[in-house]
Amino acid sequence: MKTITENNLNWVDIEKPSQKDLDWLKNNFNIHTVVLNELIPFSQREKVEYFDNYLFLAMHVPVFSQTKKTTKPIELDFLITGNHLITIHNEAIEPLKIFLKKCEEKPELKSKYFGATTGHLFYWIGEEILNFAERQLSHIGKNIDLIEDGIFKSAEHALIKDILVIKRDILDFRIAVRPLNRIFNSLGNRGINFWPEKSADLKVYFNDLIGDYERIWNEIGNYADTIGALEDTHANLLSNKTGVITKTFTMLSFITFPAMLVIAITQMNPGDLWIVAATIFSTTTFIWIYFKTKKWL
Repeated sequence: MKTITENNLNWVDIEKPSQKDLDWLKNNFNIHTVVLNELIPFSQREKVEYFDNYLFLAMHVPVFSQTKKTTKPIELDFLITGNHLITIHNEAIEPLKIFLKKCEEKPELKSKYFGATTGHLFYWIGEEILNFAERQLSHIGKNIDLIEDGIFKSAEHALIKDILVIKRDILDFRIAVRPLNRIFNSLGNRGINFWPEKSADLKVYFNDLIGDYERIWNEIGNYADTIGALEDTHANLLSNKTGVITKTFTMLSFITFPAMLVIAITQMNPGDLWIVAATIFSTTTFIWIYFKTKKWL
């Protein structure tokens, strides 16, 4: 448990909460048992719940996994009272580390973050999370650039797997960040009433979070459209390449057919030659007439 205090506001960060931590929350803030039970284990779903003396928020932070090559959501819970903002999570979360470091190393930023209410403090942490999410998108953009270069250099079947990996990453990222829109809108419409003296000011701050979220959502949407277009282009290039190969083998077959026919004829008995020739001629004529009837020729 780490605590930072400034201007009568407190940020408490709890990583891997224990029963002792839950008892502390219950004794000091009168947190309902149902809410505490959702902290261990975590709730696994996003929510915003309003109580008389505190707010409970459950959200997910998108984090790219190098081993799985996709984005995984890490749950982050908030308990917000009049002068305490408490973050609870089961794994280390990079934007919280960055925010903590800024508070410890830059007093002027710490004074800004803790300047008004716990609602404003939530805004600054939310901004750090969204900035981190936007940076997480950079690897998707780089991978798409690599795919684009690879497609136009050589349309290889191996690129199909790379394209599908990126599409899965985009889908997982969307799943992780989509609920943030509902959370920020809920805070902007109803949550501001928790700080009545600053509700008008907080409305502007929460609307800013919504705007930043929409920018990220639009960016991931553009990546989804781009990888979809590249997938279609790759399929067309592969189809064209397959057609060229098929045409080449067909031409080789027609080139070698006369030589094979001559070899076969020279090895036949004279009596059989005319029977084979008549059969070939009649079959060829039938097929030619059939194709003309079907307008294939």
